[in-house]
Amino acid sequence: MVDYCKISYHLFYHRFIFDFMNFGRLVLQPAPSIYELALMAATELGRVDAEKAAEDVVSRFSDSREMLEEYYHIKIGDTGTIESLPMVIRDYSPDYDKLPLFLYKAATSVNWGDEQGFFKTFTSELASFYALESPLPDDPQNAKDEFRLVVEHRIMPSFKGSAFWAPGSILMENSLVQLVNLPDLYRIFERC
Repeated sequence: MVDYCKISYHLFYHRFIFDFMNFGRLVLQPAPSIYELALMAATELGRVDAEKAAEDVVSRFSDSREMLEEYYHIKIGDTGTIESLPMVIRDYSPDYDKLPLFLYKAATSVNWGDEQGFFKTFTSELASFYALESPLPDDPQNAKDEFRLVVEHRIMPSFKGSAFWAPGSILMENSLVQLVNLPDLYRIFERC
């Protein structure tokens, strides 16, 4: 049994590390304002100084624009807009409803001062942004069908197509659970 949401996080983390600086681009048209998205996230998180927090997010991304574009193909416009994101899997785009929280958490939780710490924490935030979110039970049927199609035609083929090395934590967090194994099945059916 597979928890596609948790395992997709590991897939994207793996792809961001091993395909480093080798991504396509997802162009955002129209390019959304980082300030407005960060203000939305800060307000949702209950920050009292939401405007100041949003300005800090814009400042962080603007100051690091060259590095983000070179390493991750995240293009920050001169007017404080986010113009592109990395294309990690062909014909797959992340849930853009998670973009405000990603921008806020990337600006506030990532270790921007240490190079090795930056790559680890920023890649983790980026993988969380790209990871699948399962549809809720009360979501319409077409959302559930879309989720199934994305898993079947985008995520699962990416496991086969890349040299994905699953970390041991997948088993510890129950993202992948073995239900039965073939030798045990043979023993059971031999008795019948």
